Amino acid sequence: MLTLHSGISITGLNINNDSLITFAELTQTIKVTVGKNGFLSIADSNGNIISGYSIQLSSASQKQFIEGTVFSIQQSSNQYDNNRDQVIVCFLADSLIKTPNGNKSVEKIILGDKVITYADGVEVTRPITWVGKSTCHVRPHLPEDEAGYPVRILKGAIAENVPFKDLLITAEHCLFFEGKFVPARLLVNGRSIFYDHSFTSYDYYHIETEEHSVVMADGMLTESYLDTGNRRSFRQQGDVVSIGHSRQMTWNKDSAAPLEVSRTFVEPLFRVLEKRANKVGYDIQSEPRPLTYESDLHLVTGSGTVIRSTRRQNGWVVFMIPERIETIYLVSNASRPCDVIGPFVDDRRYFGVAVGDITLFTAERAFAIDTHLTDADLDGWNSLENDSTRWTTGNARLPISHSAHSGPALLSIRITQEGPYITTEISPENHALKA
Repeated sequence: MLTLHSGISITGLNINNDSLITFAELTQTIKVTVGKNGFLSIADSNGNIISGYSIQLSSASQKQFIEGTVFSIQQSSNQYDNNRDQVIVCFLADSLIKTPNGNKSVEKIILGDKVITYADGVEVTRPITWVGKSTCHVRPHLPEDEAGYPVRILKGAIAENVPFKDLLITAEHCLFFEGKFVPARLLVNGRSIFYDHSFTSYDYYHIETEEHSVVMADGMLTESYLDTGNRRSFRQQGDVVSIGHSRQMTWNKDSAAPLEVSRTFVEPLFRVLEKRANKVGYDIQSEPRPLTYESDLHLVTGSGTVIRSTRRQNGWVVFMIPERIETIYLVSNASRPCDVIGPFVDDRRYFGVAVGDITLFTAERAFAIDTHLTDADLDGWNSLENDSTRWTTGNARLPISHSAHSGPALLSIRITQEGPYITTEISPENHALKA
Protein backbone atom coordinates (compact mmCIF):
# COMPACT_ATOMS: atom_id res chain seq x y z
CA MET A 1 0.00 0.00 0.00
CA LEU A 2 1.49 3.36 -1.09
CA THR A 3 -0.09 6.79 -0.64
CA LEU A 4 1.11 9.56 -2.96
CA HIS A 5 0.57 13.26 -2.31
CA SER A 6 0.49 16.17 -4.73
CA GLY A 7 3.96 17.52 -5.48
CA ILE A 8 5.60 14.10 -5.16
CA SER A 9 8.36 12.99 -7.52
CA ILE A 10 9.31 9.33 -7.57
CA THR A 11 11.28 7.06 -9.88
CA GLY A 12 11.81 3.31 -9.85
CA LEU A 13 8.34 2.54 -8.51
CA ASN A 14 7.81 -1.22 -8.23
CA ILE A 15 4.20 -2.40 -8.54
CA ASN A 16 2.44 -5.59 -9.56
CA ASN A 17 -1.12 -6.78 -10.06
CA ASP A 18 -1.68 -6.94 -6.32
CA SER A 19 -0.39 -3.45 -5.58
CA LEU A 20 -2.63 -0.69 -4.32
CA ILE A 21 -1.64 2.94 -4.77
CA THR A 22 -3.68 5.80 -3.37
CA PHE A 23 -3.53 9.41 -4.49
CA ALA A 24 -4.31 11.79 -1.66
CA GLU A 25 -6.13 15.05 -2.53
CA LEU A 26 -7.79 13.44 -5.59
CA THR A 27 -11.47 12.68 -5.06
CA GLN A 28 -12.71 13.05 -8.63
CA THR A 29 -12.78 10.29 -11.22
CA ILE A 30 -9.30 9.79 -12.69
CA LYS A 31 -7.60 7.69 -15.35
CA VAL A 32 -4.04 6.47 -14.84
CA THR A 33 -2.10 5.27 -17.86
CA VAL A 34 1.48 4.04 -18.33
CA GLY A 35 3.11 6.52 -20.66
CA LYS A 36 6.46 6.80 -22.45
CA ASN A 37 9.47 5.53 -20.47
CA GLY A 38 7.17 4.21 -17.76
CA PHE A 39 5.88 7.55 -16.52
CA LEU A 40 2.35 7.45 -15.13
CA SER A 41 -0.08 9.81 -16.81
CA ILE A 42 -2.92 10.96 -14.55
CA ALA A 43 -5.96 12.57 -16.18
CA ASP A 44 -9.48 13.55 -15.20
CA SER A 45 -12.64 12.11 -16.73
CA ASN A 46 -12.39 14.58 -19.63
CA GLY A 47 -8.84 13.53 -20.47
CA ASN A 48 -7.20 16.63 -19.00
CA ILE A 49 -3.82 15.87 -17.44
CA ILE A 50 -3.63 16.43 -13.68
CA SER A 51 -0.29 17.99 -12.78
CA GLY A 52 1.60 17.75 -9.53
CA TYR A 53 2.76 14.13 -9.79
CA SER A 54 5.94 12.76 -11.40
CA ILE A 55 5.94 8.99 -11.10
CA GLN A 56 8.08 6.59 -13.13
CA LEU A 57 7.85 2.81 -12.91
CA SER A 58 10.92 0.68 -12.34
CA SER A 59 12.41 -1.23 -15.28
CA ALA A 60 10.83 -4.48 -14.04
CA SER A 61 7.42 -2.86 -13.72
CA GLN A 62 7.75 -1.28 -17.18
CA LYS A 63 8.17 -4.76 -18.64
CA GLN A 64 5.07 -5.96 -16.81
CA PHE A 65 2.96 -2.91 -17.59
CA ILE A 66 3.80 -1.79 -21.14
CA GLU A 67 3.11 1.67 -22.52
CA GLY A 68 -0.61 2.26 -22.84
CA THR A 69 -1.64 0.09 -19.89
CA VAL A 70 -4.60 1.60 -18.05
CA PHE A 71 -4.90 0.80 -14.35
CA SER A 72 -8.23 -0.14 -12.85
CA ILE A 73 -9.76 2.76 -10.95
CA GLN A 74 -11.56 2.53 -7.65
CA GLN A 75 -13.52 5.70 -6.98
CA SER A 76 -14.98 6.44 -3.58
CA SER A 77 -18.55 7.68 -3.22
CA ASN A 78 -20.18 9.95 -0.66
CA GLN A 79 -22.82 7.62 0.64
CA TYR A 80 -24.65 4.39 0.11
CA ASP A 81 -27.31 4.66 -2.56
CA ASN A 82 -30.37 3.15 -0.90
CA ASN A 83 -31.92 2.39 -4.28
CA ARG A 84 -29.24 -0.09 -5.20
CA ASP A 85 -29.85 -3.75 -4.57
CA GLN A 86 -26.71 -4.51 -2.61
CA VAL A 87 -25.88 -6.28 0.62
CA ILE A 88 -24.25 -3.88 3.06
CA VAL A 89 -22.31 -5.53 5.87
CA CYS A 90 -20.76 -3.19 8.37
CA PHE A 91 -20.30 -1.79 11.88
CA LEU A 92 -21.74 1.37 13.35
CA ALA A 93 -19.52 3.86 15.17
CA ASP A 94 -18.08 2.91 18.58
CA SER A 95 -17.88 -0.80 17.75
CA LEU A 96 -14.68 -1.91 19.47
CA ILE A 97 -12.43 -4.09 17.33
CA LYS A 98 -9.85 -6.28 19.06
CA THR A 99 -6.25 -5.41 18.13
CA PRO A 100 -2.87 -6.52 19.51
CA ASN A 101 -2.88 -3.30 21.53
CA GLY A 102 -6.38 -3.60 22.91
CA ASN A 103 -9.79 -2.62 21.60
CA LYS A 104 -10.06 0.23 19.08
CA SER A 105 -13.17 1.99 17.81
CA VAL A 106 -13.89 0.96 14.24
CA GLU A 107 -14.09 4.58 13.06
CA LYS A 108 -10.54 5.20 14.31
CA ILE A 109 -8.96 2.25 12.50
CA ILE A 110 -6.73 3.28 9.60
CA LEU A 111 -4.87 1.54 6.81
CA GLY A 112 -1.96 -0.45 8.16
CA ASP A 113 -3.41 -0.96 11.63
CA LYS A 114 -3.25 -4.55 12.85
CA VAL A 115 -6.24 -6.47 14.17
CA ILE A 116 -6.67 -9.85 15.81
CA THR A 117 -8.32 -12.42 13.55
CA TYR A 118 -9.25 -16.03 14.20
CA ALA A 119 -8.39 -18.98 11.98
CA ASP A 120 -9.39 -22.43 13.26
CA GLY A 121 -9.63 -20.98 16.74
CA VAL A 122 -6.10 -19.58 16.66
CA GLU A 123 -5.42 -15.85 16.97
CA VAL A 124 -3.66 -14.43 13.92
CA THR A 125 -2.59 -10.79 13.58
CA ARG A 126 -3.39 -9.28 10.19
CA PRO A 127 -2.99 -5.72 8.85
CA ILE A 128 -5.90 -3.64 7.66
CA THR A 129 -5.71 -3.24 3.88
CA TRP A 130 -8.77 -1.06 3.34
CA VAL A 131 -11.21 0.97 5.40
CA GLY A 132 -14.47 2.42 4.21
CA LYS A 133 -17.21 4.68 5.48
CA SER A 134 -20.67 5.45 4.19
CA THR A 135 -24.06 6.72 5.29
CA CYS A 136 -27.40 4.97 5.47
CA HIS A 137 -30.72 6.81 5.40
CA VAL A 138 -33.46 4.61 6.81
CA ARG A 139 -36.51 3.99 4.57
CA PRO A 140 -39.24 3.35 7.17
CA HIS A 141 -41.87 2.43 4.56
CA LEU A 142 -40.03 -0.84 3.85
CA PRO A 143 -39.96 -3.98 6.02
CA GLU A 144 -37.56 -3.69 8.95
CA ASP A 145 -34.93 -5.98 7.45
CA GLU A 146 -34.84 -3.95 4.22
CA ALA A 147 -35.42 -0.45 5.62
CA GLY A 148 -31.86 0.02 6.81
CA TYR A 149 -32.48 -0.01 10.55
CA PRO A 150 -29.37 -1.24 12.37
CA VAL A 151 -29.57 -4.36 14.50
CA ARG A 152 -28.80 -3.85 18.18
CA ILE A 153 -27.39 -6.87 19.99
CA LEU A 154 -27.70 -6.14 23.69
CA LYS A 155 -24.89 -6.75 26.14
CA GLY A 156 -24.89 -10.42 27.14
CA ALA A 157 -27.40 -11.44 24.44
CA ILE A 158 -25.23 -14.30 23.15
CA ALA A 159 -23.62 -15.47 26.40
CA GLU A 160 -22.44 -14.01 29.67
CA ASN A 161 -20.74 -10.72 28.75
CA VAL A 162 -20.94 -11.54 25.01
CA PRO A 163 -21.04 -8.98 23.64
CA PHE A 164 -19.53 -7.01 26.52
CA LYS A 165 -21.54 -3.94 25.45
CA ASP A 166 -24.34 -3.33 22.97
CA LEU A 167 -23.16 -4.10 19.44
CA LEU A 168 -24.70 -2.18 16.52
CA ILE A 169 -24.36 -3.65 13.04
CA THR A 170 -26.28 -3.68 9.79
CA ALA A 171 -28.90 -6.37 9.21
CA GLU A 172 -26.79 -8.41 6.78
CA HIS A 173 -23.65 -8.34 8.92
CA CYS A 174 -22.72 -11.88 9.89
CA LEU A 175 -22.04 -13.27 13.33
CA PHE A 176 -19.80 -16.31 13.77
CA PHE A 177 -21.30 -19.44 15.31
CA GLU A 178 -20.00 -23.00 15.25
CA GLY A 179 -17.61 -22.29 12.39
CA LYS A 180 -20.21 -20.56 10.22
CA PHE A 181 -21.40 -17.04 9.45
CA VAL A 182 -25.05 -16.16 10.12
CA PRO A 183 -26.60 -12.80 9.09
CA ALA A 184 -27.83 -10.86 12.11
CA ARG A 185 -31.32 -10.40 10.62
CA LEU A 186 -31.98 -14.14 10.98
CA LEU A 187 -31.54 -13.92 14.76
CA VAL A 188 -33.73 -10.91 15.58
CA ASN A 189 -35.98 -11.92 18.49
CA GLY A 190 -37.43 -8.57 19.53
CA ARG A 191 -35.85 -8.70 22.98
CA SER A 192 -32.08 -9.14 23.13
CA ILE A 193 -31.58 -8.70 19.37
CA PHE A 194 -33.77 -6.17 17.60
CA TYR A 195 -33.99 -3.45 14.97
CA ASP A 196 -33.20 -0.11 16.56
CA HIS A 197 -35.88 2.32 15.34
CA SER A 198 -34.26 5.29 17.06
CA PHE A 199 -32.04 5.74 13.98
CA THR A 200 -33.18 7.67 10.92
CA SER A 201 -29.68 7.83 9.45
CA TYR A 202 -26.20 6.83 10.52
CA ASP A 203 -22.62 6.36 9.35
CA TYR A 204 -21.25 2.85 9.05
CA TYR A 205 -17.77 1.45 8.62
CA HIS A 206 -15.96 -1.41 6.93
CA ILE A 207 -12.53 -2.80 7.71
CA GLU A 208 -10.81 -5.20 5.34
CA THR A 209 -7.86 -7.55 5.70
CA GLU A 210 -6.01 -9.19 2.81
CA GLU A 211 -8.16 -12.26 3.36
CA HIS A 212 -11.70 -12.27 4.65
CA SER A 213 -11.39 -12.77 8.39
CA VAL A 214 -13.19 -13.60 11.60
CA VAL A 215 -12.66 -10.59 13.88
CA MET A 216 -13.92 -9.68 17.32
CA ALA A 217 -16.18 -6.65 17.85
CA ASP A 218 -17.38 -5.78 21.34
CA GLY A 219 -16.36 -9.28 22.40
CA MET A 220 -18.46 -10.93 19.68
CA LEU A 221 -16.98 -12.98 16.83
CA THR A 222 -18.04 -11.51 13.53
CA GLU A 223 -16.67 -10.79 10.05
CA SER A 224 -14.39 -8.33 8.32
CA TYR A 225 -15.33 -6.80 4.97
CA LEU A 226 -15.57 -9.07 1.92
CA ASP A 227 -15.59 -7.19 -1.39
CA THR A 228 -18.41 -8.82 -3.33
CA GLY A 229 -18.89 -5.81 -5.60
CA ASN A 230 -20.11 -2.93 -3.44
CA ARG A 231 -16.78 -1.28 -2.60
CA ARG A 232 -17.79 1.83 -4.54
CA SER A 233 -20.62 2.40 -2.09
CA PHE A 234 -17.99 3.60 0.41
CA ARG A 235 -15.60 6.47 0.68
CA GLN A 236 -12.16 5.73 2.05
CA GLN A 237 -11.07 7.43 5.22
CA GLY A 238 -8.85 10.33 4.21
CA ASP A 239 -10.70 10.95 0.93
CA VAL A 240 -8.37 9.15 -1.43
CA VAL A 241 -8.71 7.61 -4.83
CA SER A 242 -7.13 4.18 -5.28
CA ILE A 243 -5.70 2.43 -8.31
CA GLY A 244 -4.43 -1.06 -8.67
CA HIS A 245 -5.75 -4.57 -8.47
CA SER A 246 -9.22 -4.93 -6.98
CA ARG A 247 -10.52 -8.46 -7.36
CA GLN A 248 -14.20 -8.93 -6.74
CA MET A 249 -14.68 -11.83 -4.36
CA THR A 250 -17.48 -14.31 -3.72
CA TRP A 251 -18.78 -15.98 -0.59
CA ASN A 252 -18.36 -19.44 -2.05
CA LYS A 253 -14.66 -19.05 -2.82
CA ASP A 254 -13.27 -16.32 -0.60
CA SER A 255 -15.13 -16.19 2.72
CA ALA A 256 -13.34 -17.08 5.94
CA ALA A 257 -16.16 -19.48 6.80
CA PRO A 258 -19.31 -20.79 5.11
CA LEU A 259 -22.38 -18.55 4.98
CA GLU A 260 -25.22 -20.43 6.69
CA VAL A 261 -28.85 -19.40 6.24
CA SER A 262 -30.64 -22.76 6.32
CA ARG A 263 -33.51 -23.10 8.76
CA THR A 264 -32.15 -26.38 10.09
CA PHE A 265 -29.01 -24.60 11.31
CA VAL A 266 -30.36 -21.17 12.20
CA GLU A 267 -33.62 -21.97 14.00
CA PRO A 268 -32.02 -24.00 16.83
CA LEU A 269 -29.55 -21.14 17.32
CA PHE A 270 -32.42 -18.64 17.30
CA ARG A 271 -34.30 -20.68 19.91
CA VAL A 272 -31.28 -20.83 22.22
CA LEU A 273 -30.85 -17.05 22.08
CA GLU A 274 -34.59 -16.51 22.46
CA LYS A 275 -34.64 -18.75 25.54
CA ARG A 276 -31.68 -16.86 26.99
CA ALA A 277 -33.42 -13.52 26.38
CA ASN A 278 -36.49 -14.74 28.27
CA LYS A 279 -34.40 -16.15 31.11
CA VAL A 280 -32.29 -13.02 31.56
CA GLY A 281 -35.43 -10.90 31.38
CA TYR A 282 -34.68 -8.47 28.57
CA ASP A 283 -37.50 -6.04 27.90
CA ILE A 284 -39.72 -6.68 24.90
CA GLN A 285 -38.68 -4.23 22.19
CA SER A 286 -41.23 -5.28 19.58
CA GLU A 287 -44.40 -7.30 20.12
CA PRO A 288 -45.20 -10.22 17.79
CA ARG A 289 -47.67 -9.07 15.15
CA PRO A 290 -51.08 -10.79 15.06
CA LEU A 291 -51.81 -13.15 12.18
CA THR A 292 -54.89 -13.95 10.13
CA TYR A 293 -55.80 -16.52 7.51
CA GLU A 294 -58.27 -14.17 5.80
CA SER A 295 -56.86 -13.54 2.34
CA ASP A 296 -59.36 -10.87 1.21
CA LEU A 297 -59.09 -12.40 -2.27
CA HIS A 298 -60.79 -10.37 -4.99
CA LEU A 299 -60.32 -9.50 -8.64
CA VAL A 300 -59.38 -6.19 -10.22
CA THR A 301 -59.84 -5.44 -13.90
CA GLY A 302 -57.36 -3.49 -15.99
CA SER A 303 -59.57 -0.40 -15.63
CA GLY A 304 -59.56 -0.70 -11.85
CA THR A 305 -62.97 -2.25 -11.26
CA VAL A 306 -63.03 -4.42 -8.14
CA ILE A 307 -64.89 -7.74 -8.37
CA ARG A 308 -65.83 -9.62 -5.20
CA SER A 309 -66.59 -13.34 -5.09
CA THR A 310 -70.16 -14.58 -5.36
CA ARG A 311 -69.52 -17.93 -3.73
CA ARG A 312 -66.93 -19.93 -1.79
CA GLN A 313 -67.20 -23.67 -1.36
CA ASN A 314 -64.72 -26.51 -0.77
CA GLY A 315 -61.73 -24.39 -1.78
CA TRP A 316 -63.38 -23.01 -4.91
CA VAL A 317 -63.97 -19.26 -5.22
CA VAL A 318 -66.40 -18.07 -7.90
CA PHE A 319 -66.50 -14.61 -9.50
CA MET A 320 -68.90 -13.03 -12.01
CA ILE A 321 -66.84 -11.54 -14.85
CA PRO A 322 -68.24 -8.72 -17.05
CA GLU A 323 -68.16 -9.14 -20.81
CA ARG A 324 -65.11 -8.34 -22.92
CA ILE A 325 -62.59 -8.56 -20.09
CA GLU A 326 -59.29 -9.97 -21.35
CA THR A 327 -57.05 -9.57 -18.30
CA ILE A 328 -57.75 -9.54 -14.59
CA TYR A 329 -55.61 -9.43 -11.45
CA LEU A 330 -55.93 -11.73 -8.47
CA VAL A 331 -55.44 -9.40 -5.51
CA SER A 332 -55.13 -10.53 -1.90
CA ASN A 333 -53.28 -10.04 1.34
CA ALA A 334 -49.69 -11.27 1.12
CA SER A 335 -46.96 -12.11 3.59
CA ARG A 336 -43.36 -13.22 3.78
CA PRO A 337 -42.31 -16.48 5.47
CA CYS A 338 -39.63 -14.59 7.42
CA ASP A 339 -42.39 -12.48 8.99
CA VAL A 340 -45.11 -15.04 9.71
CA ILE A 341 -42.94 -18.07 10.56
CA GLY A 342 -39.81 -16.44 11.95
CA PRO A 343 -36.73 -14.45 10.92
CA PHE A 344 -34.77 -17.71 10.85
CA VAL A 345 -36.58 -18.54 7.59
CA ASP A 346 -34.48 -16.94 4.87
CA ASP A 347 -37.35 -16.35 2.47
CA ARG A 348 -38.40 -12.76 1.84
CA ARG A 349 -40.74 -13.40 -1.07
CA TYR A 350 -44.35 -12.29 -0.75
CA PHE A 351 -46.97 -15.06 -0.89
CA GLY A 352 -50.63 -14.27 -1.54
CA VAL A 353 -52.73 -17.36 -2.32
CA ALA A 354 -51.88 -20.73 -3.83
CA VAL A 355 -53.90 -21.24 -7.00
CA GLY A 356 -54.72 -24.55 -8.61
CA ASP A 357 -57.25 -25.14 -11.40
CA ILE A 358 -59.04 -22.20 -13.03
CA THR A 359 -62.11 -22.56 -15.21
CA LEU A 360 -64.00 -19.87 -17.13
CA PHE A 361 -67.67 -20.63 -17.82
CA THR A 362 -69.34 -18.70 -20.66
CA ALA A 363 -72.78 -19.16 -22.13
CA GLU A 364 -71.24 -21.24 -24.90
CA ARG A 365 -68.80 -23.50 -23.08
CA ALA A 366 -66.23 -23.92 -20.29
CA PHE A 367 -62.57 -23.00 -20.77
CA ALA A 368 -59.74 -24.37 -18.66
CA ILE A 369 -57.17 -21.63 -17.97
CA ASP A 370 -53.65 -22.77 -17.18
CA THR A 371 -51.51 -19.76 -18.10
CA HIS A 372 -50.43 -19.42 -14.47
CA LEU A 373 -49.07 -22.97 -14.61
CA THR A 374 -47.28 -22.64 -17.95
CA ASP A 375 -45.96 -19.07 -18.18
CA ALA A 376 -42.94 -18.83 -15.87
CA ASP A 377 -42.68 -15.05 -16.40
CA LEU A 378 -46.29 -14.14 -15.72
CA ASP A 379 -46.42 -10.94 -13.64
CA GLY A 380 -47.33 -11.26 -9.99
CA TRP A 381 -46.68 -14.97 -9.58
CA ASN A 382 -43.95 -16.67 -7.62
CA SER A 383 -41.70 -19.19 -9.34
CA LEU A 384 -43.20 -22.36 -10.77
CA GLU A 385 -42.51 -25.18 -8.32
CA ASN A 386 -44.94 -27.82 -9.60
CA ASP A 387 -47.46 -28.27 -12.40
CA SER A 388 -50.64 -28.22 -10.30
CA THR A 389 -50.49 -25.09 -8.13
CA ARG A 390 -48.69 -21.75 -7.93
CA TRP A 391 -48.54 -18.93 -5.38
CA THR A 392 -49.38 -15.36 -6.27
CA THR A 393 -47.39 -12.48 -4.80
CA GLY A 394 -50.58 -10.65 -3.80
CA ASN A 395 -51.30 -9.02 -7.16
CA ALA A 396 -51.16 -11.57 -9.98
CA ARG A 397 -51.96 -10.97 -13.63
CA LEU A 398 -54.20 -13.55 -15.33
CA PRO A 399 -55.06 -13.37 -19.05
CA ILE A 400 -58.63 -14.58 -19.75
CA SER A 401 -59.09 -13.66 -23.42
CA HIS A 402 -61.85 -16.26 -23.77
CA SER A 403 -64.15 -13.86 -21.93
CA ALA A 404 -64.24 -11.44 -24.87
CA HIS A 405 -67.79 -12.39 -25.71
CA SER A 406 -71.23 -10.83 -25.67
CA GLY A 407 -72.19 -11.76 -22.16
CA PRO A 408 -70.92 -12.20 -18.60
CA ALA A 409 -69.03 -15.28 -17.47
CA LEU A 410 -68.20 -17.15 -14.30
CA LEU A 411 -64.60 -17.58 -13.20
CA SER A 412 -63.99 -20.46 -10.81
CA ILE A 413 -60.62 -20.56 -9.01
CA ARG A 414 -59.41 -23.36 -6.77
CA ILE A 415 -57.44 -22.00 -3.82
CA THR A 416 -55.27 -24.70 -2.27
CA GLN A 417 -53.73 -22.57 0.49
CA GLU A 418 -53.94 -19.06 1.89
CA GLY A 419 -52.21 -17.33 4.78
CA PRO A 420 -51.18 -16.75 7.37
CA TYR A 421 -50.85 -13.00 6.94
CA ILE A 422 -49.84 -10.19 9.25
CA THR A 423 -53.03 -8.29 10.03
CA THR A 424 -51.33 -4.92 10.31
CA GLU A 425 -49.26 -5.13 7.16
CA ILE A 426 -49.99 -5.74 3.50
CA SER A 427 -47.34 -6.18 0.83
CA PRO A 428 -46.21 -2.97 -0.94
CA GLU A 429 -47.65 -4.10 -4.26
CA ASN A 430 -50.78 -5.64 -2.85
CA HIS A 431 -53.46 -3.23 -3.95
CA ALA A 432 -51.57 -1.45 -6.73
CA LEU A 433 -53.72 -1.60 -9.83
CA LYS A 434 -52.00 -2.51 -13.06
CA ALA A 435 -53.44 -1.41 -16.37
